[in-house]
Amino acid sequence: MEFERAHELRPDKAEPLHWLGCAAAHRAAYEAADGYFTSALGCARPHRRSLVQRAYARVRLRRYAEALDDLRAASDKGALDADARWVMAALSDGHAAGGLALSLREAAVAELSSAIGGRGEPGDAAARAARLVDASRRLVGPERESVPLYAVALVLGGRRETAVELLEDAARRDPADHRITHTLALALLNSPSEQGCSDNSAAQHWERCVAAWGALLHDDAFWAHRRASAEARFGVTVDAALVVGLRADLRELLERRMPEGDDGGRVPPGALLQREADAARILAGAGGFPAGRGGPPLAGGPLRIAGLGLVDGFGAFAAATTAGSDAAVDADAGTGVGTDAGPHDGSGVEGRTHLTYAFSELGFAQLLLKQDKPADALAALTELRCRQCRERTNTAQRRDGSRPPQVAAAICEPDCGRFDELNPAYAGHPDKHRRLARDARGLALRARLDLGRSQLTAARPDFGAAAASWRRALVHSRELERYRETQAAVVDLALGVARAAHRAGDPSRAVDTLEAVRAITGANERGRLEGQLARLLADRGISAVNRDGTLLDAPAEDLRRSVAFNPHLLRAQVSLGVVLRGLAARRWRSGSVSGARATLREALDQLTAALAHFPDDPELTEQRDAAVADLDLVTAERQESGR
Repeated sequence: MEFERAHELRPDKAEPLHWLGCAAAHRAAYEAADGYFTSALGCARPHRRSLVQRAYARVRLRRYAEALDDLRAASDKGALDADARWVMAALSDGHAAGGLALSLREAAVAELSSAIGGRGEPGDAAARAARLVDASRRLVGPERESVPLYAVALVLGGRRETAVELLEDAARRDPADHRITHTLALALLNSPSEQGCSDNSAAQHWERCVAAWGALLHDDAFWAHRRASAEARFGVTVDAALVVGLRADLRELLERRMPEGDDGGRVPPGALLQREADAARILAGAGGFPAGRGGPPLAGGPLRIAGLGLVDGFGAFAAATTAGSDAAVDADAGTGVGTDAGPHDGSGVEGRTHLTYAFSELGFAQLLLKQDKPADALAALTELRCRQCRERTNTAQRRDGSRPPQVAAAICEPDCGRFDELNPAYAGHPDKHRRLARDARGLALRARLDLGRSQLTAARPDFGAAAASWRRALVHSRELERYRETQAAVVDLALGVARAAHRAGDPSRAVDTLEAVRAITGANERGRLEGQLARLLADRGISAVNRDGTLLDAPAEDLRRSVAFNPHLLRAQVSLGVVLRGLAARRWRSGSVSGARATLREALDQLTAALAHFPDDPELTEQRDAAVADLDLVTAERQESGR
């Protein structure tokens, strides 16, 4: 190290020895620090602060009398600052290190109260508070209790970035301490916008902010602390049920504070917060992430996990948590239309699936699907790469003039260093890139199914667009080897929409729905569609005749198709015979004897065929006999007119 080299070059100088002592104290090597400071004090021109620093080291070694002697000697030389005077006064009163540190923190709180209350110069008071807390930390180490206090002092003293660095370092050491996380979240949320900062810096700032708040939203210890604080302050009992509403209010407030425009990241901060909070909720439902540091399980989202440097551990945890759910995921992803309508915890196969999605770049699409925004979910699935992979690919395409491949989703390259950070739930799998691509296609399949349904159920349905969406869903299902169940899901959806339209008194919409799906459905599911289509066509044809018996061409066509789809539908067979005879009568009255004769022959053939399915049915028999009589009459008239 540089200090050791300086000491070798200048062995009789005090400065290298002094800084070697400071470095040793920073490493908690207090015996070595005491030795370095003692050697520095033995030089011809000792460093001015060596006595004070040795006193701090001796306090840590519990050599309080010697520490007090050092401070008194430093006082005689005029080398004491305000915090060192506090230490000397406390030692003179017989305080040990813990009590001394507590006294220093109490003094710091008083200074901060002065700064916040507007007494004196706020900057000076905050600076004094920061020095006092710093002194207490040097005495007893970076205790959890001192970190938020020190950070507040630094912020009020205008050293916000230093405070944020301090808090982030403390959070990595003790990630379950909600007081540190809360102070960090406030410091980041209230940081002034940096003019002229790069887009990447702004994006990173908001990612850090979102990570902290996302963790707090579902941190049980944080909300228990808030309840206890409110009860102590107002002297009333705060019902635990209020936490749900308070959490929602806090989340809404945070979303309003997020910038509306693009901050340079691929995803706006507001969407980041939604994904982070959703992931934190799912993780909390799964019992939290046991970080393996002896503390309580952690809550938070993927940004929090990455920021704490816990990606590898979380990858192993997620792989173990989701083990055994892959087969169920494969089966569910193709047919689980509408299963995301409500909230999920992390329990069960479905919860484990959602845990995987939430802690990856797929979390945005998953969230949009829950919000019934399938088109937006599809847009989110088209780009899952980090900024570097995206720029590298775009540069290569511009250079060689190639077009991007038509794939379900663009994911990072296999050698990308940020893949695990962006997708911690996949980090524990050896085939993580393949898994992410497969799961992205599964969500795209789900989004296509939902999109087709929304296009059918809109106030002005777009049957062509719905058929196109479901056709694309079937393409995805072939790639995922889930074609049969996906096709069944499409037919189930169409039948449900058609039934709803029919109950609402709109048979034409019901018929058009099934017609659109029939065009993309294979033979194995077509029978279900055609059976229902036959009934709908019969209902529409009969209703039209009942409304206006003079307009028979369209009802006749509906009933013809109904009988073609299902010749065993007696109601359609009888009605078709009646309508064809009526149509023939109209043509006869209009002077088209040949048209009437052709229509009656069709009726006779149809009724004869129907009797093969329903032998001796009285209605069909009656209609056939009437058709024969009508045909005889028309034939006779034709023969008579031909004479």
